Amino acid sequence: MKRLGAFFFLLIVILSNFIFTQQLVWKHTGGPMGGIVGDIAINSKGDIYAGVYPFWIVYSGLYKSTDNGNTWNKIITQFDDFEVYAIYITKEDHIWVGTNFQGRIYRSTDNGQTWENKSNGYNTGECWAFGKSKNDVMFAGDGQYIKLYRSVDYGENWEFSANLRPLVFATDSNNIVYAGTHDGLFATTDNGITWAQNISLANIPVSSIIIDTNNNIYCGTGYYSNGDGVFYSTDGGQNWTQLGLAGKVVLSLAFDSRENLYAGTLKDGLFKTTDMGQTWTQYQNGLYRKQVFRLKLNKQDHIFIGSEDEGVFRSIDNGNSFRQIGLPISKVNNIVFSRDSLILAATPSGVQKFNRFTTEWTNLGLQNVEAITITPSNYLYAATYDEGLYKSTDLGKTWSLTNLTIDSLISVYNVLAVNDDTVFSLTGFNLRYTTNGGLNWNVTPIRTGFFSRVLFIDFYNNLWVSGYGKNNYVLYRSIDMGTSFDSLYYGFFCLFQNSFSVTKNRFIYLSDLSGARKGITRSTNYGATWSNVLPKQMSKSVFGDENGLVIAGSDSIYTSTDFGNTWNYQIYLGYDNFINEIEFYNGKYYFGTDRTGLYEVDIITRVAEHNNLHLTAYSLFQNYPNPFNPKTTIRFCVPRSSHITLNLYNLLGQKLVSLISGVVDAGYHEVGLNLSEITNGHTSGVYFYRLQASDMTSSSILFTQTKKLLFIK
Repeated sequence: MKRLGAFFFLLIVILSNFIFTQQLVWKHTGGPMGGIVGDIAINSKGDIYAGVYPFWIVYSGLYKSTDNGNTWNKIITQFDDFEVYAIYITKEDHIWVGTNFQGRIYRSTDNGQTWENKSNGYNTGECWAFGKSKNDVMFAGDGQYIKLYRSVDYGENWEFSANLRPLVFATDSNNIVYAGTHDGLFATTDNGITWAQNISLANIPVSSIIIDTNNNIYCGTGYYSNGDGVFYSTDGGQNWTQLGLAGKVVLSLAFDSRENLYAGTLKDGLFKTTDMGQTWTQYQNGLYRKQVFRLKLNKQDHIFIGSEDEGVFRSIDNGNSFRQIGLPISKVNNIVFSRDSLILAATPSGVQKFNRFTTEWTNLGLQNVEAITITPSNYLYAATYDEGLYKSTDLGKTWSLTNLTIDSLISVYNVLAVNDDTVFSLTGFNLRYTTNGGLNWNVTPIRTGFFSRVLFIDFYNNLWVSGYGKNNYVLYRSIDMGTSFDSLYYGFFCLFQNSFSVTKNRFIYLSDLSGARKGITRSTNYGATWSNVLPKQMSKSVFGDENGLVIAGSDSIYTSTDFGNTWNYQIYLGYDNFINEIEFYNGKYYFGTDRTGLYEVDIITRVAEHNNLHLTAYSLFQNYPNPFNPKTTIRFCVPRSSHITLNLYNLLGQKLVSLISGVVDAGYHEVGLNLSEITNGHTSGVYFYRLQASDMTSSSILFTQTKKLLFIK
């Protein structure tokens, strides 16, 4: 633990180049939800700000919701996307953002429309927390590099204050400023000139502090570990009483309007006390095995939780139930289908369910889910990276740890159900299987490792698995459901679960990341011989069918209609965004990505099919290529005839050129940009393009969106 445009409404987008035979028509499902939330904050109007930062998955940025978290807009700035560690909103609704390196400290005084870097004198790498005294002395600190700073001129200049590792600040009515740090509780009575350590809470992390109207202090203890619940002081910290939750890491604290106390924990969800800690109620409905990293309540006592790697959750019933409401930036490891209406996804923030009829996503619990599988009777299995293999017999309402890992919580990288009784599982050591629904498990001779992720049953009920042997990764096939195995392909390197496909006519496609064979490798004779058909492409997923269609998903998409003999380049997805999963179900393709969730995709081959598509929303797409020099293309779609303006701006917000200004018919459109033809615009750097759609009768604005593009000479 350390310290994603607009919310993806259900929209249909064309992301392919029109010169190719095939076109991919994308519709985002609005999820699943996720994001490593560094902080959340709520302003006086009830607007919610949530900031994310990258770790395993490269996404970052600051998001804003003006409708209680139902939808989110990404805040576009002239800077790189903020890697957010801290958000602090003043009584004037000024927004301060602390980041991981980058500029460390940013400020907006107009609700996030414009930003300034305010790190002059702040000579450390990160900003984890902000605070302010009653007489407007600002505090900011770095919990990683042991430095705390103060500013007496509202962030114009910062000066060193103390060698502390701040996690949180709070100020009482007497202008005593408290700093919770990795090393305990500290306080200053002279605006940060000197700091005194509280002896009673020394050498225990204090990660959260709140102060009530009577200056009583409440501290949550622990951070990575070493938590001992909640402590309470009525005399400025001289004496302390433990309010309960002993032994638990309490990362966040908050009051509701009745001054009931909520405590968010590292592993055990949310707790509430109405009697000063004599009893605590645990809230797990919608928060099963969830971390409550950040905790905020609005004026209506709606509870908002920011969780690292698990997004944003909300309760509107005093904590009795929670729903995951953001952010729509999750990684999709794989998906399975239940009946015609439900799609279930394995994500870092748990197993998530999408109802195709209601278009709603629901988090079913768990975390760091590597893969899921479903049996004919709708029993679910979930393989987790660090907590073993789970099973649910009620479609995710409840979960139980299986006997595979009940004694030793080893990592499980993939899981595949053959029927209700027989299930195969790839652990960090070997391939295992059960024939009685998970009660007992057999160990096969197939050795595995971190990079052994392939587990596949083809149309002929043969099992394919990747293992490790003789210092090489090996592709095995079993024609007797795990009793014996034949090794068919040596020396490949495959990290991903969905990088293998077998068609009905026994063509095999494998994504190989090793050396000269990097790319898509194909066998046309069921594994007897192999050849590389798409060289030098790092694909994370591959799909093939008996009609010759092959789709390779990397950070770009390639398609073939002749079994991989020739390929069409389709679209670049963006930096570090990959297609992890490709599935075909009920006439639709589904693409799961590394950063932007799950898409429903149509593949069309004729112009008539394209023209007959029903457009449901305005969309502005990322220019391609990006970065560019000096030419690029901008695409957008409009669901009905509208007045459109498409303008290009520089970093200062000055309009350089109007690319479109006038009435545009419904459909998909693209416009070319040649920066070398624009006066005073031919310099390297970041530019912005903004699309605005207006009603042709009333002139009311129907849609507006801004995106960044990068020109490199």
